[in-house]
Amino acid sequence: MSINQTNSRRRKSSFLLLLPVFTLFFNSCGEIYDLNAFIWEPEIPLNDSVFNREIYVHNLALEGIESVTGQPPDYLDPILFSLERFSIVHPGYKISDRWDISMGGSFGVTVSGNNGARRGLGYGSSSIGGYALLDSMYSQIQDLPATMNIMEPGLASLDAQGAAGSGVGPFVYTFGGNFIRPDKVVNLGSQDPVLAHEAFMYSHMIYALSEDLVTAFPNALDARRSAKLRPRTLIVRTAKGNFAKLEFLSYYKDTLDPKEMKRDQRNTPFGYFSFRYILIKADEARFGFVKRRPAMTIDVSRKTTTVHPEM
Repeated sequence: MSINQTNSRRRKSSFLLLLPVFTLFFNSCGEIYDLNAFIWEPEIPLNDSVFNREIYVHNLALEGIESVTGQPPDYLDPILFSLERFSIVHPGYKISDRWDISMGGSFGVTVSGNNGARRGLGYGSSSIGGYALLDSMYSQIQDLPATMNIMEPGLASLDAQGAAGSGVGPFVYTFGGNFIRPDKVVNLGSQDPVLAHEAFMYSHMIYALSEDLVTAFPNALDARRSAKLRPRTLIVRTAKGNFAKLEFLSYYKDTLDPKEMKRDQRNTPFGYFSFRYILIKADEARFGFVKRRPAMTIDVSRKTTTVHPEM
């Protein structure tokens, strides 16, 4: 550990008083972190119980950052999340291998991996993470694909299924209408304020391209009317090199059913990520190759963890 101080020290009674330190650096495992007065804590060894079980995370939002920092979040802050510890990671660990995927940020639904060798949030750390985005249903992926395009760290948000010219991502945006549920927006601009307001709540929607979405609306066409909606599943390589298959389920608080999603800030506010994933060790090739442990649900907004009985 090296400490660069510009102020002097003095002894008073039996206490050593350090005057304000302008810059604090922490050196660990050959890496240097500018902590800006953040207290670096040792990492607890990983428990194997996280592997080979389905983990549901509900209502992950910026408000959860305050629970680990004690400070209100900036709306541009990304949420750093550890799949291996199923928890929010303090932003002070941004340049480290303690988180696996980030969400939010300036585009709201932007998703990124953690790779220290590539420009991104974790640049400069020992992280080796990234992800591949597959055109497949989550439940149908049983094996780690033999070949896949791992983006390092990767940066995706809205999918081209929402609008021509967009990239590839796990979410679609409907803009001023709703190409997934056109029946819900027929009264946009109605002279009846009640009907107009109800229709408005179904416009400008953001849907996760989940298995549930394409099953609930099997005839929905993408915004260009060229093909049916396709699901998206992420294969995430964690910062430490393990793998997870991950599916985003919702962007609306307490709402997992795509048929119940609408922009109702009082009852179903947006900006709340819900997703599910299964984590396997780097040397495994199948999701659930070892006998699966009971599924678990973490509700971030309520700070609850539930282990479900084996079926």
